[in-house]
Amino acid sequence: MEALIARINYIIDIDRDAFEPLQKASSLSAFFTPGDVLIQEGDTVKSMFVIESGWAIRYRILNDGRRQILNFMLPGDCFDLKAMSQLQSDHSVSAVTKLQLRSINVGSFVEIVQNNDKLVSAFWWIANHEEAILREQIIRVGPRSATERLAHLILELNQRISKIEGKSSDFLRLTIPQSLFADALSLSVVHISRTLGKLKAMGMIATTPEGIRILDKVKLKSIADFQPDYLHSQPFKLTA
Repeated sequence: MEALIARINYIIDIDRDAFEPLQKASSLSAFFTPGDVLIQEGDTVKSMFVIESGWAIRYRILNDGRRQILNFMLPGDCFDLKAMSQLQSDHSVSAVTKLQLRSINVGSFVEIVQNNDKLVSAFWWIANHEEAILREQIIRVGPRSATERLAHLILELNQRISKIEGKSSDFLRLTIPQSLFADALSLSVVHISRTLGKLKAMGMIATTPEGIRILDKVKLKSIADFQPDYLHSQPFKLTA
């Protein structure tokens, strides 16, 4: 629950005591390994999950086997809030790194949250935040060029991770394969490799076995037309 608390408290000032009922109602799941499927499309989800550590992806598989990644899920992210309505999942979720989850029974979650206005506001913000990221993904794989797509995704992940870690950094620790970038951006792995090479040749990034270092964030933002407002990173005060 620490990752979730840290994520929410970056935006909303909520006493840790407000999370205590959720902490007591939750349980830690086992560690998962890259490729493990956490939710299969069509499953009826009966628990809400919080990522404690590691990365996951939401995705759809087309009839011909192609995969479209909808978004990357990082520590502090929740899925799936639609469990409250007992609907079948319209997408799958799988681990892309070693992953640890915390699960909360949906009945307990609803009972706890509905009696706490601050938690309602916090999870409203989480849902709004995820919708904004998904809207931006539509634009990213639509009119943007390959260079713009990749630059934009690098900047988004960098900013999201910086907020989770509570410090600004120009290094994106990223040990996931390039095929995930390809499936997220509707490009081939070859195209991703060439585009990374182009960004390196332009002096905007450097790559290492551990990840990507942003060398010129101003130019990278310019080429990507990156407007970070959709990430809702500015703190706000609750009225409740």
